[in-house]
Amino acid sequence: MAFKKLCKTKDIPVGDSKEYSLSKQDILVVNVNGQFHCLSARCTHAGAPLASGIIRGEELQCPWHGNLFRVTDGALIFAGMGPEEPLKVYPCEVRGDYLFVEVPNPKSKE
Repeated sequence: MAFKKLCKTKDIPVGDSKEYSLSKQDILVVNVNGQFHCLSARCTHAGAPLASGIIRGEELQCPWHGNLFRVTDGALIFAGMGPEEPLKVYPCEVRGDYLFVEVPNPKSKE
């Protein structure tokens, strides 16, 4: 796996999120009080687009069935519906004005 440039940090204001595609991965970036978190952009229940979800502090609510996830570690806090699975978390780091995320090599099976 390798870190790849994802976006400019100024593109995601505090309390907001934005979805990106990188190396065949749909990644949701959430800015919580200036700390960036990168997660799977789809709900583990039915694949809802979490970029349309509601962010309250460190919590992200699925727009379709209400599953509630903690953005800092992807943990499922409340299962409104469906399987009780956490979101995949992608390691990320800020370098200058950019956010880099660690994604699997497209040739690997990860």
